[in-house]
Amino acid sequence: MNAQNTAGVSKRERESFAANLAVAYVALCAAVVGTFTGLGVERVITNHYDVWFSIILGGLGWAFRSVGGNKPVIVATTILSAFVMLTFYQAPLVKYLVLAAVLFAMGVYGMCKSRNAVRVLMSIELMLNAVNINLIAFSRYVDPTQLKGQLFAIFILTVAAAEAAVGLAIVLSLYRNTSTVDMDKFNILKW
Repeated sequence: MNAQNTAGVSKRERESFAANLAVAYVALCAAVVGTFTGLGVERVITNHYDVWFSIILGGLGWAFRSVGGNKPVIVATTILSAFVMLTFYQAPLVKYLVLAAVLFAMGVYGMCKSRNAVRVLMSIELMLNAVNINLIAFSRYVDPTQLKGQLFAIFILTVAAAEAAVGLAIVLSLYRNTSTVDMDKFNILKW
């Protein structure tokens, strides 16, 4: 009984340590981004500070994670900070395209790594929304007089809503028959 309490305290201490490291990393990223935004456009462009600051943050994130930091918080903070630094002095269209690329990459990663069927559907929705951001951004900055991008985005949202409804219906049907939403356990030919 005493060994279980010790293990529980140890786990709690590890979680507290990981959370404290994540908070410290978020504060460090905020300080780095604040310093970066105050440098001025001429210094950033001539010295490539945006790339160097992003590489430094990636290395610091790896270091904080390797000593036990909270991985999801550190990865999300690194991605967000690098996004801000790489697009701060760019044209608005580039900001939207980079945001869409990041969202699409997150969707592909979630679709490939997840074994949960609901998460896979959410990742597909994320990728479709990234495509919508691209369509609307190009429509706004390339040809603002016509609404072609917005119309395509509405069409994609409609198709995505239908896909989500049908996908969730299939997942619920599979869950009723197999009692799991794990993609590896689905064998549709054998029920």
